[in-house]
Amino acid sequence: MTAPRRVPAEPELAPLMRCYGYRFTRTGTVTGAAQSRDPEDVAAVERLGWPVRTTERWTPSEVLERSVVAARVLDEDAVLAAFVAGLGSAPRGRQTAVSYGWARFLDAAPKAEGGLPDCGLARSGGGDHEVDVTEVLLRLALGWSWNEQPERYLPDLEAAAAEGLPRPGNGDRERLGALLDVIGAQPAGTRPGELERVIAREKILPGTDKYQRYGILVGLAELGVLPSTVLAPSWDGFVPVSERWAAGRKARGGPRSDITVPLAGWRGGIDERRARRLREV
Repeated sequence: MTAPRRVPAEPELAPLMRCYGYRFTRTGTVTGAAQSRDPEDVAAVERLGWPVRTTERWTPSEVLERSVVAARVLDEDAVLAAFVAGLGSAPRGRQTAVSYGWARFLDAAPKAEGGLPDCGLARSGGGDHEVDVTEVLLRLALGWSWNEQPERYLPDLEAAAAEGLPRPGNGDRERLGALLDVIGAQPAGTRPGELERVIAREKILPGTDKYQRYGILVGLAELGVLPSTVLAPSWDGFVPVSERWAAGRKARGGPRSDITVPLAGWRGGIDERRARRLREV
């Protein structure tokens, strides 16, 4: 049974969350919970077409080829608009800026050993990727995003290509403006961890936890809105994984050294041209 290439709709979230060990808190954030093994929960989810705790197996070349095909369907402005929607009305929109930024230049990227670009898909010993697509798509719907494990970008890209992406709703553009204003007001030398805490105090991204806020900031860094001192944004061109590793070593040593590059290399400031583009989509 193969998971559908779409993001779970609102009525599907509750049983899926129970099966994968998540629940909503009273404040609207998502927290961990015991995974439901109730056969009725599993059966209800599978009746909706979602295999539970089942992995799909893909070769690195397959992930590459399918990602390139899906990215070709997507429109740059639609991806940017989805990111804005992801700040509030449609959390699903947050990840695609990262996924699309990674995939959009793959076709022309120089090939490395084994015929793949240095894009993070090669496996030690030439193994395949195993991905629980249902869980990946559920986490998209719940608003988590990050820029690691690029094989997990494929369900996002294929779902976006198949069903389209959300447009900003009521309050999303105002929320973007408030977020950019807060970022722009931070003094030079501010680190990402300090920025996340300011955003949390300002309560401009309701229903988000710390990791969801970091995911949003990662998206802004990959878009180049948050300029990095150590790595170019993926939105501008193909970034080899070897360059990411080298940049990550340069950025280490801060209070949150596990934050990924390019965000880890941000030390204050905002790219006004890119921010204006995001405001206008």
